[in-house]
Amino acid sequence: MSIAPQALTARPAPAGTSTQRRSGWDRLRFDAAAEAAGGEDEAPVPARPRLVWSHGRATERADPDQWAGVLVRACAESLLGMRPPAQLGRWLDPAVWTALKRRSALALDLHGRPRSPRPITVRRVIGAVVSEGAWEGSVVLDDGVRVRGAAVRLEEHRGRWRGTAVRIG
Repeated sequence: MSIAPQALTARPAPAGTSTQRRSGWDRLRFDAAAEAAGGEDEAPVPARPRLVWSHGRATERADPDQWAGVLVRACAESLLGMRPPAQLGRWLDPAVWTALKRRSALALDLHGRPRSPRPITVRRVIGAVVSEGAWEGSVVLDDGVRVRGAAVRLEEHRGRWRGTAVRIG
């Protein structure tokens, strides 16, 4: 497959925009499904028991409300350049993690690391169990500039919660 020479020529930036910073691009806006477009739907994860074996003892899984807040906050920190996306590899589904890693790299290329980032706080988490081993909810984040909404789906994977869908608005 060859690329037409016209596709390789540089186009001038629209009037009023800088090539370094584009005011219309939101660094924190993220949709894992849109980023990983073209991926096929996977089969549903089979239900697993609620107990987790840790150091030879049975314990309960982490509270999904609390875990969703931690996970979405960590994703937002990664998108802002405050946390490397590699730290989220075992918490996210591989397709979601790949999309987050790609989007974080794009944000770093366009805007660089923030000099003095404001801490991201989770204001509220509202969710519900969708089926055995699956939880969906919304998270309200305050990034210091705006209050944002996020949607997250957690599914049980090997006895712990794993983010299978993340969307930050």
